[in-house]
Amino acid sequence: MREADVTGLDMDMVSLRTTRDTLEKDVPSIRLEKDSELREIYQFGRKLGQGSFGVVYEATHIETQTKWAIKEVCRPAAGSSKVKMLEQEINILKQVNHACVIQLKEVYNTANMIYLVTELCTGGELNQLLRQKKYFTEDETRHIIRSLAEAVVYLHKKDIVHRDLKLENILVKNSEDDDGRINIKVTDFGLSEQMSGVGIDNIMTETCGTLIYMAPEMMSGRGYSQWCDVWSIGVVMYMLLCGEPPFVSKTKAYLLEEIMSKEVPFNQPIWSKVSDGAKTILTCLLKVDPAHRMSPSQLLENPWITGDTNVPATPSNVLKMMREHLKEVETGTQTPEDLSFTSSEDTLGQHLVPQADAPGTECNHAKTSPVRSSRPCTALVPTKTTKQSGGSLQQDKQKNGPEASVTPSTIVTQAHASVKASPQSSAKQRRRQDKKDFSSGQNLSCDLSKSQNHRPFTSSKSKKPLRCSKANSYSE
Repeated sequence: MREADVTGLDMDMVSLRTTRDTLEKDVPSIRLEKDSELREIYQFGRKLGQGSFGVVYEATHIETQTKWAIKEVCRPAAGSSKVKMLEQEINILKQVNHACVIQLKEVYNTANMIYLVTELCTGGELNQLLRQKKYFTEDETRHIIRSLAEAVVYLHKKDIVHRDLKLENILVKNSEDDDGRINIKVTDFGLSEQMSGVGIDNIMTETCGTLIYMAPEMMSGRGYSQWCDVWSIGVVMYMLLCGEPPFVSKTKAYLLEEIMSKEVPFNQPIWSKVSDGAKTILTCLLKVDPAHRMSPSQLLENPWITGDTNVPATPSNVLKMMREHLKEVETGTQTPEDLSFTSSEDTLGQHLVPQADAPGTECNHAKTSPVRSSRPCTALVPTKTTKQSGGSLQQDKQKNGPEASVTPSTIVTQAHASVKASPQSSAKQRRRQDKKDFSSGQNLSCDLSKSQNHRPFTSSKSKKPLRCSKANSYSE
């Protein structure tokens, strides 16, 4: 019997951003009368691993002397759940064609066994490499997570949800390439599901996978979608950087309670060496609410992944952040002095400290207890301050002393200025307008220290919380 000729397995030809229009590979399924016939085609070598479904061996194609991995699976009883899982894995592997997903070459069937011939990954499982190294550097982690995110983006575009992403199901193609990078392959699609799209009709409810990698919505039993894979990416990234999972418990109920009640922990000494950008990504991937998690596509565009330090490390929505700040002022969760709005020509926003409460103003110093944030993954990232016309940084420091500080509103103002330029009046016009606003003669108890660059935090004619000037053109 002649073996089918299979070509086209060159991984480099596969784009890392392949769309769902990728043609399926022609993976032959060959029937053999006896198991011994396979030994005439492949020479079996060392045992690579063993799982619940079968054993994986290294094998050499006798004719071409190329090396492959052969997964040997005992044919499950008809009608059992293992039959469905095995069929699902084979069907998915026949469809996928991506550089970061394991490639299926051939399938052999006998009366008692099923053999899956896949590409060989000589580096073993990623968890084995992690045990040897204890933890990975940020550069090593960055390359691994980028590859994992690219694989997940590809799978999700084909409506494939892996549902069991973990270190044991990520294979290392080789120990290191010429650039010292670790190349990975996602494998083991036994628990994967291929949906018919998105929407309420495609919500999954079956709890499956490995507990420490399991998303909270999967544990809750209320239904989940492809966002469970994003949580698993976060757990994998966390473990690569420190060697331990973020949340651990003996039971599913206790683990869910811990996830819901605690923030992502960065208490170990090793986290002092990890950048804020990496920590921010982890908090965005490990959001309890899947609707607020960073998507795999957003992860690939994040500066920590791309290496672009000229943009914020998290996606910014300045208008949304401004609305939230103004809302906090109105509700009293932030005091007006916490938001000292400055003109765009001011070099640094000055932190006004009133000597006494001004007439007609109320300062609410209510404290809030820390809780697990459920907001969408947006964050403020300070931008570099530069000297601008209308005053220098040194002059501001001389006038105000070492207590001058950058306020949140200054950061928002600068971020907005970098996103969208708006018509602004000159500094002199604004100063004249400020003087006009205070022409009624009402006094504030705040000490303005003879500085004309300070902006008052309340209006002399209004008791309402301050809103931005025309230069900052925001409105509720």
